[in-house]
Amino acid sequence: MKQKKFWALAGILLSAVAVSIYVGRYPLTLQDLWAIFTGTEKGMGQRVFLQIRLPRTFLVLFCGAALSVSGMIYQHIFRNPLVSPDVLGVTSGASVGAAFAILLGGRAQMIGISAFGAGLLAVLFTMALARAVGGQPKVSLLISGIVTGAMSGAFLMLMKYAADPAEQLPSIDYWLMGSFHTAGWKDVRLTVPVVCLSTAVLWAMRWKLSILALGDEEAKTLGLGVEKVRIGATLLATLLAAAVVSVAGTVSWVGLIVPHLIRLIWGGDLRESFGPCILGGAAFLLIADLIARSLTAAEIPVSILTSLSGAVLLAILLIQSRRKGGWL
Repeated sequence: MKQKKFWALAGILLSAVAVSIYVGRYPLTLQDLWAIFTGTEKGMGQRVFLQIRLPRTFLVLFCGAALSVSGMIYQHIFRNPLVSPDVLGVTSGASVGAAFAILLGGRAQMIGISAFGAGLLAVLFTMALARAVGGQPKVSLLISGIVTGAMSGAFLMLMKYAADPAEQLPSIDYWLMGSFHTAGWKDVRLTVPVVCLSTAVLWAMRWKLSILALGDEEAKTLGLGVEKVRIGATLLATLLAAAVVSVAGTVSWVGLIVPHLIRLIWGGDLRESFGPCILGGAAFLLIADLIARSLTAAEIPVSILTSLSGAVLLAILLIQSRRKGGWL
């Protein structure tokens, strides 16, 4: 049964990829696509397909998978179904880095690098603060993440206050809403290696993470280096989230709602849910991006759609869970 569900999910993803390549402001018929694939089309259609549609589809696929896996790892480590990739401050820190680069007049690549670096620094600060606080590691991390997020939020408001209201402030606000409208092969080359490497290492660690879910004491009795595994997985999950934020801005709810849905269907065992989580995140974000760029004449920031759909799905899950006598 689970195998059939896996192939059904793969079918949804492939259908979304086909529609994403086919649909857009510039019309591409099936004949145009065939001509592009066979090399007989050398005009505008080929440039739209190769330089806009294809890199954007690839980037959205990998970003959706990255956010989903990142959220799954965070929820597994903290054993909290309401934890998302920004719990340790990666999103808020990256937002500060992006806003700072925009204030300095940096271009898209500089904004991405600044966001990526600031996101990593925010998480490292959170982990250092948690170590200084001591106590229960998971509780200390969560509290330190709240502190980091609050500090980053304050710095972000200060930068928005200092920004030029005619040019810089709209740029910061639009970046914070998340979008793939500038996606190109350069973004793919920067993001995909980080996503693939981090995901591959987490895939290899999935049995250790499964043992970690038994509890710290039991994991230690089985010979697992609990702190090393937790820190390593947290940093890799952070790399995934930071890589996405650096090229697309803040993309909300993907890392929260997709792991929920996958866990309901495949269970909480990482050995079974890891692959479906990759496919589910990619499909969810690709469908949201397709709607964002096709629903109206002006492209809608994708985070608006992911937040709306994610909140509705979570509300439905909460109501169903409550009726069954529990909370998720």
